[in-house]
Amino acid sequence: MPKKKKTVRRAKKPVKKARAKKPARKKKTTRRTKRKTAKKPVRKASGRYEEHHSVLREALKDIARELNQLREAKADVEGTLDEVVGDITSTQNKEVQLKDQLRKLSSVENSLTLKRGRMRKKLENVKTRISKVRQLSNQMENI
Repeated sequence: MPKKKKTVRRAKKPVKKARAKKPARKKKTTRRTKRKTAKKPVRKASGRYEEHHSVLREALKDIARELNQLREAKADVEGTLDEVVGDITSTQNKEVQLKDQLRKLSSVENSLTLKRGRMRKKLENVKTRISKVRQLSNQMENI
């Protein structure tokens, strides 16, 4: 029998707990002195640019006007749509009521048809009895 090798178990290292991080330190800022620069003369926009800007302003005003008109039209369409939805709903409710009424009337009609059939049979029976009674009375008179 071969000898078994002994295995040596090593102790596990303890797990270190995560420490809360310290807030980062702010870097010190140094003041820089502003350099004095020569002021550049402000150029006025040339006439061509002013015309271009005024055209753009007018175009933006037109677009804003059209957008407001479209918003109003949208509100109108939504209002009419709500009315139509309400009308459709009420029409559907009325349809359901009328279908129920038709169902009830159909069942009443069926019961009346059955009654009429029974009454016709009874009438036939009564007619045959009357004819039999008449025959008997005629026979009695003849005797």
